[in-house]
Amino acid sequence: MEKICLDYEAALDFLRGEPTILEKLKYYVAREEICVTSPTLFNLLQTIRKPEVMTAFSNRITILPFDRSSAQMAATLAKELDDHGELTKKMEDLITAAICISNDAFLFSRSNSKYDGVKGLRKV
Repeated sequence: MEKICLDYEAALDFLRGEPTILEKLKYYVAREEICVTSPTLFNLLQTIRKPEVMTAFSNRITILPFDRSSAQMAATLAKELDDHGELTKKMEDLITAAICISNDAFLFSRSNSKYDGVKGLRKV
């Protein structure tokens, strides 16, 4: 079973019931492990003001941590992008990418282009 990690925008769209995201996720929900990163969960908790919604959501998915391995990966990615003059990514997006790579997860985003140039990141 593969891990499919929703970035903040995709998770927010899911929680808001956005039809396009719901339709795309139907395919993965029955076959794959759906997850979000711990920074994404933090941002969602700040955004969604309904504790019961967030409790139900977070209890049904896997939370991928921003741990030592992810921090090292983020630093490596930042250096590689900086070396090529491409460090234009928001740090939150870079951390999400690093956590996905460190946890062998595919990234599910509605804005895949913001992750262009990140080596080793697999996207769906």
